[in-house]
Amino acid sequence: MEYSERQPREILIFALLIAILLILTLLYQSRHMILGVETSINEESETYVSILTSDKISDQSWGSFAYRGQMKIEEHYPVHTSLHSELTSEASITETAIDVIDEGAELLIGHGREFSDSFTNLAEEYSSVMFVTIHGESTHENQAVYTFDHSAMEFFAALAASLKSDTEKIGVIEPISDDGYAEFFKGINYYNSQATIYRKTAQSRDDGSEAAHMAKEMIEQGVDVIYTKGNAYNQNVIEHAKKEDIYVIGFMDDQSYMASEHVLTSVVNDIPQLYVMILKDYFSEDGISSGKHVLTESDEVYLLAPLGPMFTEEEKEFIESEMEKYRLGELSF
Repeated sequence: MEYSERQPREILIFALLIAILLILTLLYQSRHMILGVETSINEESETYVSILTSDKISDQSWGSFAYRGQMKIEEHYPVHTSLHSELTSEASITETAIDVIDEGAELLIGHGREFSDSFTNLAEEYSSVMFVTIHGESTHENQAVYTFDHSAMEFFAALAASLKSDTEKIGVIEPISDDGYAEFFKGINYYNSQATIYRKTAQSRDDGSEAAHMAKEMIEQGVDVIYTKGNAYNQNVIEHAKKEDIYVIGFMDDQSYMASEHVLTSVVNDIPQLYVMILKDYFSEDGISSGKHVLTESDEVYLLAPLGPMFTEEEKEFIESEMEKYRLGELSF
């Protein structure tokens, strides 16, 4: 009797030990995710690249492009990488940068202009490390900026908007830090000088409720096309536009998958391809030169997404002919 009572107890203890061991194993394997760090290491690689971003990487935000850039450079170059997200203060940027440098990082990529100041301060002290930011400014010989000007794509996105606006009222919802509005305005004025632009400035690229409210106000004023220039908030604007049966122009990604009958086109920024260009230069004979590197359309880091099904073939051909004129230097703005 005593043996039969002891046996279930021993089985239970054994099962608990196995469960604890399994939990500890899972915690160890996911430790980087818990700390906000994505790490992928190939021990045979010669170059350690660390990517820093202030955003989350688990949604459709700007930070998700850092993760996709990480995957792309691992695919094309002999590197091992780490990705550190949600670094929202100068102290956290500096501390993380020093940590990865101590671990042997040779190339640091700051995923946004907000890393410029911290990298400038660090570059002078760590002269053997290359510091690169996407947009921003650089000062030292071991510091560089990679940027691009997609204003031409915004000009032709404005053409698309002007063709499909029945009310001649076109809206723009952009983040407070954005300075790319001018070319879109020029495009609207060039192709339909009678159109009225309604502009609203969001305080955050990620505040979907604020952006959706702005879209609602615009629609109430008669706007029937909205260029939504955020990150995470684009989805909220597109969902509201779909509900109200108006058109939108997406940004960053080809966002037609959210509402194919309502997205005219998108101004696409292929940030993962930009990472490839950074590593291409890094592994070149001369390496990355200091200063600002302005990428062009030939580098394939920006484009206008395919036009939606609401356009006729004649309209598509007209937009393409205007873009070809620009490429040939026959159209300037």
